[in-house]
Amino acid sequence: MNDTSHRIISCVEKWNRAEGTPQVAYTFDAGPNAVLIARNRKAAALMLQRLLFHFPPNSDTNLDRIQDLNDVEALPPPPEIKDKVPAQKCKGEISYFICTRPGRGPVLLPDENQALLCLETGLPK
Repeated sequence: MNDTSHRIISCVEKWNRAEGTPQVAYTFDAGPNAVLIARNRKAAALMLQRLLFHFPPNSDTNLDRIQDLNDVEALPPPPEIKDKVPAQKCKGEISYFICTRPGRGPVLLPDENQALLCLETGLPK
């Protein structure tokens, strides 16, 4: 994990403490990449706003895919940081967000030619 990883943890934990109940959980892959799990769509949207407040993207980043977000720089500080708004934000420290939800799980393919792995070796085709 790196400094950005620790700042993400701090952001999540401050919010969870302020709410009195977990809104978002976190885990990390083998590196510094955070995986955040929200209770619902509303919590996910609020978490994204918090992350964009603390970690605004570089000015050349295309934000067209984020709905209802016109100006990242105008985002208000989250209530849980009240008077402790950081003097400096961590601009550009997060490269990208992937927002998704669990899928239907493993599927048995009717045609083994559709498989992405070799059935004999288990390696990618």
